Amino acid sequence: MIKLPSALYVHIPFCEKICHYCDFPKLQYFRRFAFAYLESLKEELIHYQPYGLKTIYVGGGTPTALEDDLFKQLLNLLAPFSNGVKEYTFEANPESLSEEKIKLMHQYGVNRLSIGVQTTDDRLLKKLNRQHTFNDVQKAVKLLKDYGFDNLNVDLILGLPHTSQRLLAKDLDNILSLGIQHISCYALSLHPHTVLYNRGYRELSEDQMRDYYDTVEAVLTKHHFIHYEVSNYCLSGYECIHNYTYWRNEQYYGVGLGAAGYLGNIRYKNTLNLNKYLKNLFIDEKEQLQQHDRLVYQIMLNLRTLEGLSLIKLKADFGVDLYQDKKATIDDFINRKYLVLEDENLKPTYEGMMILDTIILKLI
Repeated sequence: MIKLPSALYVHIPFCEKICHYCDFPKLQYFRRFAFAYLESLKEELIHYQPYGLKTIYVGGGTPTALEDDLFKQLLNLLAPFSNGVKEYTFEANPESLSEEKIKLMHQYGVNRLSIGVQTTDDRLLKKLNRQHTFNDVQKAVKLLKDYGFDNLNVDLILGLPHTSQRLLAKDLDNILSLGIQHISCYALSLHPHTVLYNRGYRELSEDQMRDYYDTVEAVLTKHHFIHYEVSNYCLSGYECIHNYTYWRNEQYYGVGLGAAGYLGNIRYKNTLNLNKYLKNLFIDEKEQLQQHDRLVYQIMLNLRTLEGLSLIKLKADFGVDLYQDKKATIDDFINRKYLVLEDENLKPTYEGMMILDTIILKLI
């Protein structure tokens, strides 16, 4: 019996304003495009019929950029597939997280929010072309809690222009004061067509970024957050179930502009061209996976989390005894405290997470 995917990712590409660092598939919000987009999204959902889901993740862009009636239309589109879903996440920006939208999400069974904070410094937010202040974040979190939302993530970007250890310490204090359960920390990456790149800003050196990560690690673990995945911290029991689908190399549906999915032996990526998408020409690229490709993905993705890579499962699924094949390399990483081996699971330490690309290259 074929096991159907139990996770659905939905991409809403619209934003009220485009942030100066952003490289995600996104578009300036115009109602006529948003309306047409939801019609095409409906067709794509009909095509996949993604019933029996455990998780839905609606990302962007900014899903909450949609006007209230279109936001409700989106929730209606997803309603047939959200019955029995364990984790239902929406990404949101503080300034567009109105009480009406919070009511609608509560009504339609959304139970997790991921809020784009990035920094709590108001002057820096302005320089990034963000449209909120930290006070907006505080108000949004309070309102969400008032409506019973108790599984909240905030995003934090490390290495922004004009940043410092002092500013990072303040960011972390402010974020912890919100009483949220999950924090995602990403290193700033700048691509040539972004505003910040064109203004001459560049990414920090590896050593500088490492200093910032060390600060985050020290502060958050002191406050009982578990560093359970390279970029993610949570209080116990608040791991993102949806993202574990990716990290465990499991299959999932991806719908929307630029969305990626994994079905059968095919990884696919949707078009980034809105005109094509609105003509229901959804898929742009397909990767037909061979046995070796799936093995590489398994090693690469499993090692991102504290759950680690099951050597028993790897042998059962691929006939590969990784420990025997790479014994000297694995033992060296264990001796240098980059990896630990527990119950036939190979797991990264914090130090290992910091050099994960190197570890993966040596193992594959």
